[in-house]
Amino acid sequence: MKQMFKTKIGHMLDNGDKLELEAFVEAASHDDAFAQAKERLKSVVSELAGVADIEIDKTKVEFGAHKHH
Repeated sequence: MKQMFKTKIGHMLDNGDKLELEAFVEAASHDDAFAQAKERLKSVVSELAGVADIEIDKTKVEFGAHKHH
């Protein structure tokens, strides 16, 4: 039986930056939800790579922040 999952996945870059995706998916299991979220992240990255200007809907900018290693 499928149910709704809220997924949060992220990819860490070598420089410490992180790309995250939060998505709601209908899936039969945790593993299925994770796989769907990974595919959505790949799709979003591909879509954004093809646009001249990325529309930003939410921001958070912190002054004096320190990187976590």
